[in-house]
Amino acid sequence: MENQAGIHQQAIHPQGKELSKYNIGSANAAYTAPYIEHWVLQLHGVDPDKLNDTERLVNLLRQSVEDLGLTRVSDHSHYFGPGVSSVIILSESHMSAHTWPETGYMHLDVVTCVKKLTREKLERAFIELFGPRHLHLAQLEY
Repeated sequence: MENQAGIHQQAIHPQGKELSKYNIGSANAAYTAPYIEHWVLQLHGVDPDKLNDTERLVNLLRQSVEDLGLTRVSDHSHYFGPGVSSVIILSESHMSAHTWPETGYMHLDVVTCVKKLTREKLERAFIELFGPRHLHLAQLEY
């Protein structure tokens, strides 16, 4: 059976704000699912020290959870040398981060089952904490 998901996009840049929204909704009503909000963030031009030090990265991610009004349950990280992957389990779902300090890049997924986040809150939190030169933000709604 063919999937008939709808995708909508909007673009802007952080210092002139580049943000995109992808809205994916299944047209197949035979399958029910809970509300899920999935934000994908790509941060470019981040200080490599913030991306290659596991403890520093986790502290910044924990601060972002607090700034976003989410509830941290636990977290786990792995250092690849260079680079870190970290997952924070939230009572609202999870946040995952993967870093490439050699290029100043971090990929983040923030997934919640509540309508609690906004583009503005996410943008503000991650720009303030990580200071990227460029941020790309996409939202997936299931």
